[in-house]
Amino acid sequence: ALDVVAHELTHGVTDYTSNLVYSGESGALNESFSDMMGASVENYFQAVGTGLGQADWLIAEDIARPGGIRSMAAPNTFGDPDHYSVRYTGSGDNGGVHTNSSIVNHMYYLAIMGGTNRVSKQTVTGVGFDNRALIETTIYRAFTVLMPSNATFSTARAATIQAARDLYGSNSAAERALAAAWSAVGVS
Repeated sequence: ALDVVAHELTHGVTDYTSNLVYSGESGALNESFSDMMGASVENYFQAVGTGLGQADWLIAEDIARPGGIRSMAAPNTFGDPDHYSVRYTGSGDNGGVHTNSSIVNHMYYLAIMGGTNRVSKQTVTGVGFDNRALIETTIYRAFTVLMPSNATFSTARAATIQAARDLYGSNSAAERALAAAWSAVGVS
């Protein structure tokens, strides 16, 4: 599965850049960054669709059938949180690194595709699928250059918004989409 290979390789990128601590929110950011890059690679190399070998907003759908293991568009489909207010707060899975990654994954999806968060009911105008590189480039810069190893979701929000300003200017489409998407998933 192309997204899974890209996901795992991105863990190496994270280890040598931000070195996000693999626990709690920083660990969930680590997992989410890998998911986002996996989706990015899949969207670049595969045609959009729902079949095997096609790009979608699911994680590992080509090897964990049916449907994969996580959904960026609808995390609740797999019982994962899509809003900060319903995040996992237990000690399992290193403080929910896989489970809570879905909150940030959903932010990423909303920033690109737009939509309404199930919990907050906030609607986001995304940059659109054809402009996804605006968000992908911004996320990459934030996670590899601006993110401290102990980052929280709030820190990640600030870093991605700053990265959008650095790359595209203040009040750019990328900055507006990211700010709205973070707010929609309950991260301020």
